Amino acid sequence: MPINVNKQIEEAMERGEFANLPGEGKPLKLDTNPFLTPQARMANRLLKENGFAPRWVELQKEIKQEKAQLERVLINLKTRRKRLAAIIRQYPHRREAISRTFEHERARGIAQYSEKLENLNQKIQRVNLLMPTRNRQYALINRTEALGRFQKACPSL
Repeated sequence: MPINVNKQIEEAMERGEFANLPGEGKPLKLDTNPFLTPQARMANRLLKENGFAPRWVELQKEIKQEKAQLERVLINLKTRRKRLAAIIRQYPHRREAISRTFEHERARGIAQYSEKLENLNQKIQRVNLLMPTRNRQYALINRTEALGRFQKACPSL
């Protein structure tokens, strides 16, 4: 006969066997991962005590920073485009020279964005290999789609 653990827990709760347990209402102390080997647990403790984190945690921080850098590249170029468009409205006879200059800046921005995307995807692959749980892994960024969004967000003048 199979044992229904959920039913047993519900019955115990009804009888009040889980009431007034020590630590009730306090957060759980999850400093250690019970699924790690003792060696890995000790290594993690030593890293933490000395101000370090596992490599995958450091990579997560770097990924977050690099995503912000990607966004800044786009924001800076969009801001530059807006300023130049205002100058063109003020001095229409300079349109061609300003547009040509902006196209060079835009090409450099796209190249920089593309390079940062490539580096970011490499870090994402590394962190996914090191990540202890698969449900926290990152999806790779589709380079073609990201560059398309970049070009749409910051078109030529």
